[in-house]
Amino acid sequence: MPDVGSNKVQLGCGTLIIIALIVMFLSGGNQVDDLKKNVQELTKQVIVLQDKVDRLTKEVESLQRAELESRQ
Repeated sequence: MPDVGSNKVQLGCGTLIIIALIVMFLSGGNQVDDLKKNVQELTKQVIVLQDKVDRLTKEVESLQRAELESRQ
């Protein structure tokens, strides 16, 4: 039985979990925005890399065709 004269507060496990979730959601807003910016930047970089790979692939194919034609 709790001490009647005590000023201690007892929180249940569920209450602590709810408090932790609230703090996590409220403090995580900037992290989500930063992650979105990072994903957008990575997407742009992937597009640039894909364009470069496509150009190099066409160049290699062109050189291979030229080499085959020169052998004939």
